[in-house]
Amino acid sequence: MTTAVLNVKIDGDLKEQLRHYAEVHNETLSAATQSLLQLALERAATEGVSEGEVDSQHTEEELSPLTPKEIKALRRLLKKRK
Repeated sequence: MTTAVLNVKIDGDLKEQLRHYAEVHNETLSAATQSLLQLALERAATEGVSEGEVDSQHTEEELSPLTPKEIKALRRLLKKRK
C-alpha cells in the first residue's frame, strides 16, 4: 500500500474530537483519521441506498374505476355465492 497526503479543511471542534479519539485509542492523528474514514466508507458501501434517497415519482399504480361490464360480472358472481 502506498501512502498519500490528503489536505482537508475541517472544523476546529471536529479536529479536537478526532485528536481526543486518537489519544484515547493510542493512535496517531493520521492513523485515527484513516481508520475512521475507512470505517465510514465501508459502512456507506454496505448500507446501500436508503428509502429517503429513492425517487418514487410516477411509480404509483393507476387505479381506474370498474367498467359497467366488470361491475355486471361481479354482481353475477356475488349472486351465485348466495
